[in-house]
Amino acid sequence: METKTISASLEGGAGYSVSIGSGLEKELKEIANREGKKSRIVVITDRSVEKLFGEQIVSTLEAPGKPVELYSFSEGERNKNQKTVTTLQHELLNGRYGRDTLIFAVGGGIVGDVAGFVAATYMRGVPYVNVPTTLLAMVDSSIGGKVGIDTKYGKNTIGSFCLPRAVIIDIQYLAKMPREQIINGLIEAVKTFITSDKDALPLVEKLNLDEPLKTPEILQEIIFRSVSYKVGVTGRDVREGNERMALNFGHTIGHAIELLSGYRLPHGFAVGYGILAEAKISESLGILSASDCAECFRHLARLGIVPEDFPSYSPEKILEATLGDKKTRGGVPRYILLETIGKVHQKDGQFAHPVPDEVVRKALKKCAEKQ
Repeated sequence: METKTISASLEGGAGYSVSIGSGLEKELKEIANREGKKSRIVVITDRSVEKLFGEQIVSTLEAPGKPVELYSFSEGERNKNQKTVTTLQHELLNGRYGRDTLIFAVGGGIVGDVAGFVAATYMRGVPYVNVPTTLLAMVDSSIGGKVGIDTKYGKNTIGSFCLPRAVIIDIQYLAKMPREQIINGLIEAVKTFITSDKDALPLVEKLNLDEPLKTPEILQEIIFRSVSYKVGVTGRDVREGNERMALNFGHTIGHAIELLSGYRLPHGFAVGYGILAEAKISESLGILSASDCAECFRHLARLGIVPEDFPSYSPEKILEATLGDKKTRGGVPRYILLETIGKVHQKDGQFAHPVPDEVVRKALKKCAEKQ
């Protein structure tokens, strides 16, 4: 497989590279040599990834006379918090790591967020390289430089923007990933295709969900197209002032459901149900046609996201939980609305829009009905 490379460029000349391929140890070594030539290298991961890939990663990054330290924390969204960040920062301080530190964030989205937030705040900021090991992180969280942690008030409510020096996406990390986790990431790709690249939707139907590496070129192309779009949007709107919010279709409701579940429901699945709800909201407002709304439902049904399984939280609880969403302005939640398959709705140049609570209530009730 030929490695695909995307250059993420931003206004002002800053940027980073994204490599997508299979067996990218050479690329990891090159980055360690280039970016870490005068730095001490640290790997931050979680305990689960450490067991699977920790020794392999450290061995790849080490060079004569340049040992690599690995620090890990307990896996799971419940550990994506300030306590974990402080513990990691203190471990680095105890190891006398200075501003010449280069961090490799190796793991899923939680690791990328936590390690990236450590990088953004340690010694007022040190560089890091993102090495995602889950499909969800590959197509979504590893791109764009959003880093942060959760609080009791919501997901990613404390954080920063900190661009990585590079992103290395090696599909070999997905070799033993269970079907549920493949789907968890694939839903974010479907979200991207529904909002911006409808011609890529057939690729999802061709992917082997049980053993995605049996269809490697399709897997690579799904990741490539998802990343290409996100790189473009985040390059134009790094700090999520407007257009970048379009990446959050399904997330206003999705994050609320995720919060109400105590983060037991995986992020991708929560977003999937959020897509059902926000497509129905778009239809209720007369922005999205009934046929396109039904098509959204069909694409999610192929991945097991169906109205019959819609989480049973009351519309009032969901509405309350949306108040913690980062798109909220003046205490009013805002939503990304779909205009047609492949295009989000804009009004007065804005990508996120307030919606009356009554419309949201009715849509939530409607989307949970059997179709």
